[in-house]
Amino acid sequence: MDFDQMNSTLSDYGEFESPSFLHGMLMGLLCADNDLDITIWIKKLLQEAQVKKIKESLLVSLHEMYLTTQKGMNGSGFELELCLPDDDAKLSYRLHMASQLCEGVLYGIGLGGGLSEMEHELSEDVRDVIQALGEISRVDISVDLDKDESQGSEADLVEIVEFIRVSILLLNEELNPTTAAPIMDEEELGHDGTLQ
Repeated sequence: MDFDQMNSTLSDYGEFESPSFLHGMLMGLLCADNDLDITIWIKKLLQEAQVKKIKESLLVSLHEMYLTTQKGMNGSGFELELCLPDDDAKLSYRLHMASQLCEGVLYGIGLGGGLSEMEHELSEDVRDVIQALGEISRVDISVDLDKDESQGSEADLVEIVEFIRVSILLLNEELNPTTAAPIMDEEELGHDGTLQ
């Protein structure tokens, strides 16, 4: 998922916080309701941001984000890409976007009613994950990390991003338990529905 491209598409819409928040919100909504329809996702997003008119380019980007995210969250887990800036962006900016993504995830889950209805049923691990995402969403970005940009800081951020990705998959699994086998891609199935 191309952060810069999405950021460019959103530049005409000051109502949206960032591509990372938007993506986090989508993942949170999908965690709360894995059957979330794309039209409902876009409608909720526009209502929350109070956007009245949108261009086709934004609709296309949101549609692509939805399809890619849904596939990533329901696949093996390795396909899930987070909408975050590339490694060549400043460390402080990347951390800020990671915190916004976490904020979006929690906002989306709350908007979808995923936590309030199931809070008493959640495992301790999931409660810990939600708390950790909350802490990341409140990270202090006023500290100038770029002055002291070391290999350690870079490695820490990579670890945080991986933790976020795994946490989202864990939340999705916990809030959307399934006993069905994963659906195979059409390429993996023959015309008669059997494995190739």
